[in-house]
Amino acid sequence: MKNQLIVVIIFTFFTLTACNMAENNDVAEDEAMTNEETGSEAATAECAAADESGLIQVAPGLSARVVKKGFGRSAVAGDYVDTNVWLWLYDESAEDKHGAFIWESGSTVFQFQLGAGQVIKGWDLGVPCMLEGETRELIVDGDLAYGPSGRGEIPPNATLIFTIELLKLTAPD
Repeated sequence: MKNQLIVVIIFTFFTLTACNMAENNDVAEDEAMTNEETGSEAATAECAAADESGLIQVAPGLSARVVKKGFGRSAVAGDYVDTNVWLWLYDESAEDKHGAFIWESGSTVFQFQLGAGQVIKGWDLGVPCMLEGETRELIVDGDLAYGPSGRGEIPPNATLIFTIELLKLTAPD
């Protein structure tokens, strides 16, 4: 009888230990899936910090400056992004580097899907990591904007300044 009791205790111990390990694995798997779905680990790891002058070097030919801090989650590829936008030609000799004013979204919200190639490459690279409510200024070299063909009032290979106000993020279905 004593041997049977010891076997039951050992069996119970191993069963409870195995259940606890399974629960821990389930929690770890759930956390990994959540991070994959939201892109939180990737977004955090890929978000460059501002230097001492406040500039963020996002990629070669693309820098950013936070004009107004945001409050929500950060944008990731696949999100639908609602923005207000203002566009200037970059002018090194201008006090604030803002040259000729080109365009603004006005009262119409400009929406696009991030990372889907619906906007210039400079936006697909410069908008990720922005927070809802954030306003950011992007300085985009011509090769990440409209390239050698230009567009409308934008001359070929022009460096541009975009001020982007991120109003809302919507995750894809």
